[in-house]
Amino acid sequence: MSGIVYLIGAGPGDIGLLTLKAVELIKNADVLVYDRLINEDILKMAKKDAELIDVGKFPHNHKVPQSKINEIIAQKALCGKKVARIKGGDPFVFGRGGEEAEYLSRKGIPYEVVPGITSAIAVLSYAGIPVTHRELSSSFHIITGHEWEGKDKNLDWEVISKLDGTLVFLMGIKNIEKIVKKLLYYGKDPNTPTAVVMEGTTPNQKAVTGKLIDIPRLVLKEGIKNPAVIAVGDVVALRDRLKWYENKKLFGKRILLARTYEQSQQMKKILSKEGADVVVCPTIKITPFLDNIVKFLEEIHKFDYAVFTSVNGVWSFIEAVREKRFDLRNLSIKVVAIGSKTAEALENIFIYPDIIPEEYTSYSLANVLKKHADGKNIALLTSQIGGDILMESLEDCANVQKIVAYKNEPNYELKEKLISELRKGIDIAVFTSSSTFNYMYQLIGDEINLLKNSKIAAIGPVTKKAIEEKGFNVNIMPSEYTTEKLIEEILKNHQSL
Repeated sequence: MSGIVYLIGAGPGDIGLLTLKAVELIKNADVLVYDRLINEDILKMAKKDAELIDVGKFPHNHKVPQSKINEIIAQKALCGKKVARIKGGDPFVFGRGGEEAEYLSRKGIPYEVVPGITSAIAVLSYAGIPVTHRELSSSFHIITGHEWEGKDKNLDWEVISKLDGTLVFLMGIKNIEKIVKKLLYYGKDPNTPTAVVMEGTTPNQKAVTGKLIDIPRLVLKEGIKNPAVIAVGDVVALRDRLKWYENKKLFGKRILLARTYEQSQQMKKILSKEGADVVVCPTIKITPFLDNIVKFLEEIHKFDYAVFTSVNGVWSFIEAVREKRFDLRNLSIKVVAIGSKTAEALENIFIYPDIIPEEYTSYSLANVLKKHADGKNIALLTSQIGGDILMESLEDCANVQKIVAYKNEPNYELKEKLISELRKGIDIAVFTSSSTFNYMYQLIGDEINLLKNSKIAAIGPVTKKAIEEKGFNVNIMPSEYTTEKLIEEILKNHQSL
């Protein structure tokens, strides 16, 4: 039984430029075969049991030869698999997608082509360079920056040099001096505006502009490397007025989020939208204790209140409800959430908390419960290290039973990645709980001093105190202890970051 291969263009880097069709196919693929230039977040879209095959190629170091790639995608399809062959940019624009399609066609294997946004247009757009303009350029021409030596006919540089439109060269950094020499030799004006844009559409985007004759020197001086797009033409002169991506508030800033991947997604999305390079390195590993919650559900009639101190507790509760097939109509109990995010997680399963303190801290929650739950039986759903403040504060006025809903522990699997990212430099480190910081300290020890030159953002006073106890300064803390307000505070202070 034959499967099918989808030749998917992943665009130039910004994951937001993926097409809806590409996203759907990637999420449902059995096998992902991917190149080195795709956004790594694409791989996180894969279903849990999907097979991931890295065939990324580097200059002068073809990790997997093209012939082998052809065999891999064909063999997986012949096993009945849905194969997502993911390529940077567009698969048919210097992506060798045509060769792969030919191979599949000869083998009689079904395939579809899913176009991607080519870097020849997108990268220049993000740099403020329109490839066409009514007054400046009526055409644009995409040209390879390095030709295959086995090709019968070489580029006609005399013709290329005389073209009036915008010339766009892909994969041409290694040969930029040769490209410029050829253009000049055949009569291209040495003063023609020229730009080279590196890692376009990503937070690492960097562009240099100048005259055609000067551009090789400027590229060397500014350290421009592949992947990069070269544009030659009058439209380049518009960049100073039209550049928009590099003007975003957080462009060029590397921001570290230390919370779990699931909890980081919304914050990452917003900060990335403002141009930041957001690095998610969870210092916490969450493991649900479903048996404890199932037992609580079996004895729920003994309690008057159920208190949730975090989103993680809610997620563990939801898993247990599914496993137990507990009917929420039997939830005849008052529900308490420590803050808006915890409340929101509960509301997603149509449980609307009876109590949410005005200030999202354990102390504030304890004060509220003293007024409402005096003499009551309270189930406190938290982690094995949580709940101490509430237990101590309520011990004289209520019967509190701690339900360990999940285990909160250091994420040792991410230790090396965390150190690596810190060594690259972090502009802002964001901590949304004292655990996220304390576990980082526990994981990497003295390496945490790499944060000494970073700005630090804390979600609230408890987290701030934990950070300051280790000798670090907290530069940003919102007046309202939510991730939304923390993001607002980061954006408000962006000029000083």
